[in-house]
Amino acid sequence: MKRRGPRILLIVGVTVALLVTFILTALPGTTRSRIGDFFGRVFDPVTSVFQGGVDAVGSYFSAVSENRSLKTRLRELEEEGANLRLQITRDKDKVEAFEELKDALHLITHFEDTSITSAAILNREFGPGFDLFRVKAGRKDGISVSGNQTCPVVDQNIALIGRIHSTELSSSKVMPILHEAFSVSARVEGTYRSSFRVRGDLVLRQKGLCIADNIAEGTPINIGDKLITSGEGGVYPEGILIGEVVDVRTDAQGKMITCVVKPAVNLDDLRYVFVLMESADES
Repeated sequence: MKRRGPRILLIVGVTVALLVTFILTALPGTTRSRIGDFFGRVFDPVTSVFQGGVDAVGSYFSAVSENRSLKTRLRELEEEGANLRLQITRDKDKVEAFEELKDALHLITHFEDTSITSAAILNREFGPGFDLFRVKAGRKDGISVSGNQTCPVVDQNIALIGRIHSTELSSSKVMPILHEAFSVSARVEGTYRSSFRVRGDLVLRQKGLCIADNIAEGTPINIGDKLITSGEGGVYPEGILIGEVVDVRTDAQGKMITCVVKPAVNLDDLRYVFVLMESADES
């Protein structure tokens, strides 16, 4: 025989539920309210906790969704920032190239019969002795030295930096004006008196200075005078700014023997130099 226990229990349960419903329906309103209040006090906290859990879960998923949106927006902003930095770098390079070209054009108008090559400085540190430094231009750019023949090196303001010391295929070494082996024929700007020599000095170069000597007696030189190349010797074109006289030294009889000169060029701030070469038509 089949077991009828579970079926009977189900029938009894349904019957009891119907009976309870009928009894509650038959009760007066006040009694129903009291019973409802009783069950409400029992189940309301459970309902509140359940509703709070539902709200918390909803808030969590909402926060997760917002966090994903923020991460996506953050990635977009980072990409925009990277593109902006790249554009700024490119624009900066264009500006520097334009300034270099403008400086070269200015030099070309000043030295019409001279070939000019611009070069970036490769080693930025000159060292305490201001020794030779290397620039990015060499024999393939037409720069060459031999014997007493060399090439002057100036900045964009036509101030003398030094001369080419030696060349390689793609680079050259420059001897700066402060080097003790450097010398150039000079005169006071605005005058055509006898020329004299400006050269590097082992002691003065530590202070960023050089010296003028071989000055003929009676040559008027005063503190504050500007010195330029005289053009004598055929290496340095006339009119290149050398520097300013900052001290005049005399002997026991009061005769001037040397001058201390502060170069016009600031070697520490250099990024580009310009090499002056003989034009192809003249060579």
